Formats: sequence, C-alpha cells, structure tokens
Amino acid sequence: MNLSDYVLEFLAKKKIKQVFLITGGAISFMVDAFSRNKKIKYISVGHEQSAAMMADAYSRIGPNFSCTMVTSGPGATNLLTGIGCSYFDSIPSLHICGQVNTYEQQSSNKSTLNVRQVGFQETDIVSISKPITKFSYKLKKANEIKYIMEKSYHLATTGRPGPVLIDIPMDLQRQIVNTKKLKSFIPPKKERYYNC
Repeated sequence: MNLSDYVLEFLAKKKIKQVFLITGGAISFMVDAFSRNKKIKYISVGHEQSAAMMADAYSRIGPNFSCTMVTSGPGATNLLTGIGCSYFDSIPSLHICGQVNTYEQQSSNKSTLNVRQVGFQETDIVSISKPITKFSYKLKKANEIKYIMEKSYHLATTGRPGPVLIDIPMDLQRQIVNTKKLKSFIPPKKERYYNC
C-alpha cells in the first residue's frame, strides 16, 4: 500500500474516528486516501486553527483523541495556537502536516542550504512546533512511517499527555511501503517523557 493508505489504516486501528482537515497541495495524497478507507472520516473545516481546536475538544470529550491534517507553510503554522492549547492543558492530539517533496527542500542540494525556501511554501514546521509538542518530526524516508506513527501515538498518550506533529513530504505520501518490512517502535522500559 502507499504511505498515505498506511497512515489512515494506522489511525483507524487506534480507533481514531474523525480527522479535522483542510485540503491543500502538500497534503493532497493523504486526503485522497480517505476515498479508499471507509473506517475513518474527515471533517473539512474553515481554518487550520479551528482544526487544531476541534481536535483538542474532541480529545477532551472522547471517545478517543483526534488528528488534524493540513498542507505546508501557512497551513501548518496556523495549527500552532490549537497545538499550544493542547500542550499547556496536557491534551493528546496528532497533527499531520504535508510538506514539499524531499527533492524540493533546502537540504536537498548544497547550493540551496542558505536559501529561504526552494519548494512552494516550504516551512520548517518541526523547529517551529518543537517547544509546544511532546514530539515533532519530519519524515525522511517512507520506511520510517510505522516507527514514527507508533512513537508519536505512544508519546501523545503516555506520561503527561500532549500533542505531537509529523511532517510528511508529498513524494513520501505516495510511495509504496512494504508493511511486513517496516520497523516497529518499542517503548523503552524506563520511560523518559519528552517535554514534560
């Protein structure tokens, strides 16, 4: 299956029923995956901040915690107020941001390392969100997805709960992953809770 299908399957297995999202170019493959998975639904909202606030409220009242999906750049930065709300009140939530293709990123070429952006709306949402998340990570390879999804879910829901963020480049969203060869996250025996 492709990585986007894997992500939705993972969320469905964790009994996440609703994802609050806004469509956009950098998250389009993930949004398209909903058409192939009837176990999970999305609610299209008017603004990314409201998506994060809705995920926060849904996580507070249950039956389970929720998730957002947004595009890169301003789409991702608009989540920050809602993420901050979840962080300060210890509310678990998962935020998935689309990102420009890996080959369009500053880091893809030595000559572009000091350029503001290469791809359209390329934004380092991981660095921006780190102070108000328990875990924030940009996927580097498609075969990391199981490990990162499991780690994110674990950190969001254990110890002092809180929000987590995963940034997924477009080219990785559409890559095929062999689910039998994906590495699992095994929680450490002695937990060290991030950003507690």
